[in-house]
Amino acid sequence: WELLWACGRHHARAPTAGHPHARAQEAWDKSVTKLCTHPELADQVETYLECEFLDQYLRWTTSASEWLEEAYVTYVAGEKESQYEWQATNLVRSVALFSSRPVVVVVFGLAFVPPLEWRGLPHVVVYRMHEIKPKVSFNFNKIRAMVAARAVTGIQLDTDQLIFKGMDQVFNGTRREITETYPWPMMPVHWMSRDYEPGSPYSVYAFTAYKGNHTMRWGHAHPTWTFWALPFLCDLLLERYGASVPAVRGVEHEEGALGSFGLGVESQAQRTTGYKAWMIEDEDMLNVNLWRDGATKQWCKFDLEPGVWLQRLGSAKAVYEDTMWYPDGVPLLFLSFHNTKNFESTDWLLALLSRCSREPSRLRCPSALDMDRFCNSGSEEERRARL
Repeated sequence: WELLWACGRHHARAPTAGHPHARAQEAWDKSVTKLCTHPELADQVETYLECEFLDQYLRWTTSASEWLEEAYVTYVAGEKESQYEWQATNLVRSVALFSSRPVVVVVFGLAFVPPLEWRGLPHVVVYRMHEIKPKVSFNFNKIRAMVAARAVTGIQLDTDQLIFKGMDQVFNGTRREITETYPWPMMPVHWMSRDYEPGSPYSVYAFTAYKGNHTMRWGHAHPTWTFWALPFLCDLLLERYGASVPAVRGVEHEEGALGSFGLGVESQAQRTTGYKAWMIEDEDMLNVNLWRDGATKQWCKFDLEPGVWLQRLGSAKAVYEDTMWYPDGVPLLFLSFHNTKNFESTDWLLALLSRCSREPSRLRCPSALDMDRFCNSGSEEERRARL
């Protein structure tokens, strides 16, 4: 491994004044400052390159900047040939098939060994970081990976996701929406609102841990971001660490990293780091912190269950509707999948998508009858196409 960046370390390939990435570097430096002031947290920023992926790293960076202009980012840990390794393998395969951008895989801890076949994929860059602190959920590594990736514009993916043709368009939208005047990450709307609605079968999942105002519907923790959102992400990490790391616990923040840029009125409010019921998981805290800051933007549902893809136009007209936010249903974009945990069925799905993606692009989703017969799920033609 080679240490790429750490607290207090000069980075030889950091962009300098006048470089297009200089403002992103400034945002990163200011954002991690409060994390780096605590010796107990300094190792949580250290980021190493897996040297077997040096060629890929050099392919996507330059001698003048270690930043990636656009990148997908995921995170993983676990033993060799674990479920998570297979999930991550299918994810990076989907990026190879349907994207022209790199995917950064951030490995946490020492156990996970990147599969040999990844080395032959020119779009895969692998970093490694220390394990997260005790009593903090593993899934907060998602936020650490987003910060460590040094992507000017990024799309976070969980390992149980796949992307499809067209997902790269979300980079353009992210760059347009997340700016100096709106410095917050954006998440796709969740399929479940998590607001209490009488008679709803999902009211049992109503989110009651936070009593403040909800400024938008519950979002699914597959965020996109630009470097302008780095202060928000680092403030979230510091607040979460402060609830569980004894040496950091009880620290009061009069001004967050957003405030150091003069961004966001709410970011300058005094907050005490103490454990709250909405700090259990990353998705809970992302939603609450966005509500608390008054954020209002979220994406259409682009991280769909595989079954929704196969239904296509057979889906109901009002999908995932609620009475408060989306009474006419949630808009769907057929750009990516979520919940692809079963390797065999996901492998089948990738083969199906690869074959069917060769069809001409259309302005509307084709019905099952419109597609070639080999694209009909489970048909004899489809099974032969996979062999």
